[in-house]
Amino acid sequence: MSNAIVIETGRSTAGIIIAERTGFRFYASAPLFSPLEGKSFANAAAAERACRALESAARGKGHSPRQDSRGQVFRSWGAALDCPAA
Repeated sequence: MSNAIVIETGRSTAGIIIAERTGFRFYASAPLFSPLEGKSFANAAAAERACRALESAARGKGHSPRQDSRGQVFRSWGAALDCPAA
């Protein structure tokens, strides 16, 4: 039986860690966190810090969600429309 812990940052679910004999192994649930895939951490707090650091670095490089003037988040397929189709 494995012990899995979900790792979340302020913005997203980063992945899970699975308890092993020597620590915890990380498995990413979002592409942003794939550089940490398979890495071992001493504890859950260390894994969370690594995920937050990676997320912060990505935000600094312009990977944060784009928003329009109303605060609507653009997704890969475009912004959601508020009005019915004409």
